[in-house]
Amino acid sequence: MKRKKYIIKFIHLIFISQVTIFNCLSQDIHFSQFNSSPQIFNPSSAGLFDGDLRIVGNQKSQWAAIPVPYKTYAIAVDKRFNKKKTGITPALGLLINTDKAGDSKFRASQFFLSAAIIKNIGKDSTHFISIGLQPGFTTKSFKINELTFDNQYDGDNYNPALSSGEDFGKYRITYLDLGTGLTYLWMKSKRTQFSLGFSAFHINMPKQSFFNDNNIRLDIKTVISGNVAFPIAQKLDLIPSFLNERQGKYKETILGLFGKYYLQPINGMTTAISVGSFYRLKDSFIFAANLDYRSFIFGLSYDINTSKLIEATNNKGGFEISIIYIFKKAVPYVAKKRACPIYM
Repeated sequence: MKRKKYIIKFIHLIFISQVTIFNCLSQDIHFSQFNSSPQIFNPSSAGLFDGDLRIVGNQKSQWAAIPVPYKTYAIAVDKRFNKKKTGITPALGLLINTDKAGDSKFRASQFFLSAAIIKNIGKDSTHFISIGLQPGFTTKSFKINELTFDNQYDGDNYNPALSSGEDFGKYRITYLDLGTGLTYLWMKSKRTQFSLGFSAFHINMPKQSFFNDNNIRLDIKTVISGNVAFPIAQKLDLIPSFLNERQGKYKETILGLFGKYYLQPINGMTTAISVGSFYRLKDSFIFAANLDYRSFIFGLSYDINTSKLIEATNNKGGFEISIIYIFKKAVPYVAKKRACPIYM
């Protein structure tokens, strides 16, 4: 009886998730390592790094305990160009996301371009503001042949030859999607800095419906994020950070802290290990670790689910991997009394 109870609850949860997919279509692609997927959360982050060219890759496997886990992939590239005489530094970025979920093989594929301008707003070179715009296209699709419906049951037996009785207008939709963002950065030194960002996505509220219902639109999503980094010992930094997302009646808040320990530099390049934990309110605990090695930053995290879905996932969340590679022509000289970040 106890086993039957859990099976019924599991089926109920899967049903709710499928209904959400077809009627709300409101969950955006997201990663737990939000600091390692900057363009996904704020287009003004394009070019806002210490280097010349940055390549970012992310992969997430969510809820591995359920029969059809969610899998999400992303790759991003951004580059900063030479500073103009006006004092503005332009930057461009490219972001490609793909997400597959559920028995219907529901897939969301996104292609975005990010354009940002970075401007020094102080008398010295420690205060910056970046404004970004992110136009792109999103395609969503599903395979109806992978689903079963009540009308296809002949008595107690399932008969795939019977009609589903469902009248979908289309199985694939594509729409223009627009986002924008603003970031403030204070960089006193390489180890002491503060950033705060605000961004808005789907500002054109694109139409999206598999039933040709023009009244179904994607809600605007707003994101506020920030982090602080400061040394507490010769080789140890603390890095608290947060992320808050709101989209219609849905919201997500992540709070967390990294401890970053610096190892012996290799060829003059930073080598460090970061370990930390985060909490997604009312959803999951996130344990994460990063390795800075030469031009690479490797990230690994694991989500432990704490929401009502725990009955189906048995406390199992999902692994997430991130890899960042930064091309840098030369290691800059930083004056002892004045911070001069290379990107300005």
